[in-house]
Amino acid sequence: MSATKSEDRQITATAEAKRGLQPTAVSSVRETLTLTPAVHPIIQEFLAAGELLDELTAALGSPLNILFPQIAGSNVDGFHDKLDKLSLRGRVYFAHKANRSDSITRQLSFEHCYIDVSSTNELRHALGSGFNARRIQATGPKNTAFLTLALQHGIVISIDSNWELRELLSLKKSLQTEQKVPLLLRVSGFRSAHSQYRSKASRFGIPLAEIAQTFALLEPAEDDIHLLGFSFHLDTTSIPEKGQAIENCLELFERAISLGFDPTVLNIGGGFKTNYLASEQDWHRYTTAIRDAALGARPPLTWQSNTFGLLPDKGALRGSFNSYSYYDPLTGPGFLEELLAHQLPDQGDTTAGAMLRDNGIELWIEPGRSLLDQCGITVGRVNSVRNSSQGDLLVCLNMKRQDICFLDQEIFVDPIVIYKDQPDTENPPSAVYFAGNLCLESDLIYRHQTFLPAVPQPGDLVVFANTAGYFMDFSASQAIMQPTAAKIAVYKQNNRFAWSLDDQYQPRRFSRQENS
Repeated sequence: MSATKSEDRQITATAEAKRGLQPTAVSSVRETLTLTPAVHPIIQEFLAAGELLDELTAALGSPLNILFPQIAGSNVDGFHDKLDKLSLRGRVYFAHKANRSDSITRQLSFEHCYIDVSSTNELRHALGSGFNARRIQATGPKNTAFLTLALQHGIVISIDSNWELRELLSLKKSLQTEQKVPLLLRVSGFRSAHSQYRSKASRFGIPLAEIAQTFALLEPAEDDIHLLGFSFHLDTTSIPEKGQAIENCLELFERAISLGFDPTVLNIGGGFKTNYLASEQDWHRYTTAIRDAALGARPPLTWQSNTFGLLPDKGALRGSFNSYSYYDPLTGPGFLEELLAHQLPDQGDTTAGAMLRDNGIELWIEPGRSLLDQCGITVGRVNSVRNSSQGDLLVCLNMKRQDICFLDQEIFVDPIVIYKDQPDTENPPSAVYFAGNLCLESDLIYRHQTFLPAVPQPGDLVVFANTAGYFMDFSASQAIMQPTAAKIAVYKQNNRFAWSLDDQYQPRRFSRQENS
């Protein structure tokens, strides 16, 4: 969505000269440095209408997180379409840690979706949002309280270590729960004779070198457990590395069957990626400019000349650009399809999908970010506009960096500015930094320049697109007693928009036509 092309809502501003500011001069090279966000049609329509957004921010303040739960349902359908296309049995688990809203979780309980929880409170939230025990899986580090609640409800437990397995078996005996515990074994430390990939070190999963101890613990406990299968979750988006992990897990299936178990499930975790930008050219131009600036070939366009991991060395760059790839043409269901088409060398180059289908193995996946693609926006109000000590133009928002960041990652996506007044667009674009409201030098919402057709003024709204997956509240805090963002749910039904507070949202059935 272009921030300057809405017919119903002009995104405008008064010229910076009226405020006596000195914005950074923008050369013809810099004029092209935009990072235009990809925006779902429902959200485009919502922003273009404008009036409801004005009312909501006036009533609920800044920052404000707006969720669009119905879009999550269509994302679930997209993954199932790929599984159906390959005639694979499977489950789509929402990785709850990606967002802690009520409306998203409640809506997904109405969809063809399961949920993956990583803490006691996430488990309680899933149960309270409408997921019954048969639709919940427990992963991640587990303390005694988490294991106990999981055992009491009989949910699937993904065992992360031999210590955790011993603890589980001990708890099972002391609690005297009647039903068998459904288990997955999460494994790590994959290897392959035909691949040059070395598995990354991981603090999660049972190393393959220790799996014999795991089976030794399981064999005498057959009356207490039901080994469903195996799982992994790799900190990589590399299809060959994921394929290597699938091959290793297939070998574990054979080993388990030889010991008398009957595993039927492979959980390959998440990491299906999300695309945030409308243009690949935008992404390449901006990242190239950052590299050129690191080499001194152009003026800096980052705060205090931050190079995000790139280091100049005798006319060349060392290191790597420490950033998510914000433009990616192969994401979500498309990435899953590509992974399942990957040929497995140890299986005679049979594809991963064919191996799973032909061996009757059910595929489970855990999308988080990609299941929340386009499901939310974060809105901040402009407090003031000023110059820094070095003459950089700062647009100060009534929000903080923690309101839209995942850990300390930079978000390379231009926000959409909703101006109150008609802009003066005859001037060249202005380079600005978006700053937060904490009394900290480090509180820059973006540490790179954003190039705007006009400088915002106090009271204007700045909309950050596609923030539901991790960005919206994973790192949010009440630092310096600044509040975290309120959450609301917006949905479109019968050709009109309606809203509710996030914790008051009631799930409903949406047609595919309404979701598009």
